[in-house]
Amino acid sequence: MNSIQKLTEYFSEFPGIGPRQARRFVYYLLTRNQDSLHELTHLIQDLKKDIKVCQSCFRFFQDAKQHPVCSICESTSRDHTVRMIVSRDTDLESIEKTKSFNGLYFVLGGTVPILEKNPESRVRSKELLKMIEHEAEKELKEVILAMNATPEGENTGEYVEHLLKPLAEKHTLKISHLGKGISTGTELEYSDADTLKNALKNRY
Repeated sequence: MNSIQKLTEYFSEFPGIGPRQARRFVYYLLTRNQDSLHELTHLIQDLKKDIKVCQSCFRFFQDAKQHPVCSICESTSRDHTVRMIVSRDTDLESIEKTKSFNGLYFVLGGTVPILEKNPESRVRSKELLKMIEHEAEKELKEVILAMNATPEGENTGEYVEHLLKPLAEKHTLKISHLGKGISTGTELEYSDADTLKNALKNRY
């Protein structure tokens, strides 16, 4: 297997990238000069050096001051009575761009496929339970499940809701879902700002 084939196979593992698009990436790189390739190499090598994981919401963030939590979780102007549960960082970023949500987040780090026998191995189940238990004893009042409007997203939402149900009953927490502003089959990352605003406004 030559370098083109190896890189194509590697890029094919990226979310939403098929073999054809992966091969286009490889050929694009071949057209770049050596300086560009060196810069890309250094950016990839330094990625994990510059980026940390928030100890509260588990999103990736850049921090030069060695803070344990991100600017969102650290902010005193955010509403700490509401937590929105999202699958990935890209979903969080999409919600943030709408400027219609002022609460806190929790990033699951993935989704739960239908018929998955070990769902706790696919998402941050233990971390979520620990965080919700801790926050519910202070000021948390509502948990919003912001999942993709896909079968896998809905399955993830059902799993998380079932997981949190005992805590919700114990602490009288409200568990809500995004409204039907999002069409079936749609991923949050690709939804426009107005759609996400309506879905948030009409949560149930």
